Amino acid sequence: MLTAMLRAAASADPSKPAIVCGGARISYGELAARVARCAAGLRGLGIESGSCAAAALVNGPEFIIAFLATVSLRAIFLPLSPHYTRGELQRFIADGEARVVIAGGPSLAACRAIAAEVEPRVPLIVVGDAISDAIPFDALSGPADYRANADSFTGRALYLYTSGSTDTYKRICCTQENLRYEALNFVETVGLTKDDTILCTIPLFHSYGMGNCLLDALYLGATLVILEPGGDGKGGDVPFVNQCGRVAELIRTEAVRFYPGVPYQFSVLNGLPDRFPIDFGGVRLCISSSDVLPKRTFERFFARFGQPIRSLYGSTEAGSIAIECDPKERLAFGSLGQPLRNVTIEVRDSLGKRLAPGQEGDIWVKSPTLPPSGYDNRPALSDEVFHAGFYRTGDIGTLDADGRLGITGRKQSFVDIAGYKVDIGEVEEVLHECPGVAEAAALGVTIDSMGTLIKAAVVAKDGWDEGDIRTFCRERLAFVKVPRIIELRETLPRSSTGKVVKSELGDVGPYLARVRDAATVRAVGQLSVAFPEQRRRLLRGIVQAQAAAVLGRRPGDVPDDLGFTELGMDSFASIELRARLEFLLEQTLPETITFDHPTVAAVVDFLLPLYAAPDGDSARNEERLTP
Repeated sequence: MLTAMLRAAASADPSKPAIVCGGARISYGELAARVARCAAGLRGLGIESGSCAAAALVNGPEFIIAFLATVSLRAIFLPLSPHYTRGELQRFIADGEARVVIAGGPSLAACRAIAAEVEPRVPLIVVGDAISDAIPFDALSGPADYRANADSFTGRALYLYTSGSTDTYKRICCTQENLRYEALNFVETVGLTKDDTILCTIPLFHSYGMGNCLLDALYLGATLVILEPGGDGKGGDVPFVNQCGRVAELIRTEAVRFYPGVPYQFSVLNGLPDRFPIDFGGVRLCISSSDVLPKRTFERFFARFGQPIRSLYGSTEAGSIAIECDPKERLAFGSLGQPLRNVTIEVRDSLGKRLAPGQEGDIWVKSPTLPPSGYDNRPALSDEVFHAGFYRTGDIGTLDADGRLGITGRKQSFVDIAGYKVDIGEVEEVLHECPGVAEAAALGVTIDSMGTLIKAAVVAKDGWDEGDIRTFCRERLAFVKVPRIIELRETLPRSSTGKVVKSELGDVGPYLARVRDAATVRAVGQLSVAFPEQRRRLLRGIVQAQAAAVLGRRPGDVPDDLGFTELGMDSFASIELRARLEFLLEQTLPETITFDHPTVAAVVDFLLPLYAAPDGDSARNEERLTP
């Protein structure tokens, strides 16, 4: 089926550029010939119907040729990030039972070691400089007249791994029919044509890059312009901001009409100096997917370039699902529009009953893009997520009377703070609105004896500090939603698609070091040997300092005898104060401590009896308390 699409494009206009990447311009006629030669070479290495070929490659012609050659053999292509660790690559290659591994650039050393360890040995095909014990990709060829017979094949074609709507990686297998519909549904919904040149700045190994760059171009017979990796074709990790000059050049010289990007890239483009020569006037469609598009990014891009960013709602399991196609003058931020062609969206309650328009519930999707085997390496999970032809996305939202989709939350994005559900997405939206924040991400972190807190990792602008950002959040969020930990960073860790890697942001060490600073640790350590009045002074200092930290005040601004409520402490602040005191004092305290004992002095009076009287005489204890 995909082979037929390639042949149709090559027959219709063999000289038309199919791929533009760096200095390479490959026509559809040449692409079809190179795919046929590569398929013959893979067949000679044992790739046949149902077998798997893994590729850990940066964006480039070789990735596309390897993919199309593999599926022309009715085999299964496994695209992997070339920046995966050796352990990650080994895990996925083993799970997919790959019979060959195609590697280059940053993945080469790891894949070379993995290929050598597999029994029986797996052939390694290398893109780039030749190495011993590997087959050069350019030398991979077979009979010039080889012709794979896969024109009408609709079966298994592509492995993709996803964490999906549960918490561990699972494998789905898209069929060639799934992939054809992935392109058809989107292209026919938004009205793309073969003349709409596509700019690809996102990884092709990702489902978004595969679906909305490569497959759309193939389905249309359009030209795919690839931003060469690292700006030098060698796969270097060059930040997108350093490639904006090349992006501007490609948009202009290649007459780009369709630009699929990710929120991070649009944010970078917004931040370019006004004099920067980049023009989106000829681009008729910009879409964003892979992560939530902040409102500020949407508004700034529209104001600067006169071009709206249309949020594409989708997932690895279901492909592209919905997009807003209204004219740009009527386009409103927040709406995800109506389902794509051939896609059905339903909102259901927790029992699976369909809800009326406007009611909030779980989002279920039915589409010809759904993989028929569900999670084919985790069958026990498939029945929970794939049911009666629908996919349960794990997202929560509404459909209006016209069928427009609105996302109100994601089950996985909610964290439990002191018994209350907090939507991390809402916290991030407020952080992104803060004028002193360049980038931000929020997450829930759990600390023993303190419970779960919200942490924000922030790249702040000059002149803004943690206190300023927290004050901004307090003015717009209920106290329970305000980040208790704000970590200022130079950059945020990002995946290959620009999504923030939150697993690298969970460190709470610096926060705990501030809670348990040297003076506090010394004071806590002295409690057990202090006399009553000394113990009172120590406890007063500890409680006062922690109350001040929770309230965003200086310790001197928290009098002993002024009520916590009068100081602005609500129930959530009281919960945090209790958690801090439990953590520091290693004592179990009543949940109502600040209500039953509503001042610093009253809390101190409650805490005093928890400590035994010191041993020995007065002089010895005074000596032990001397710093």
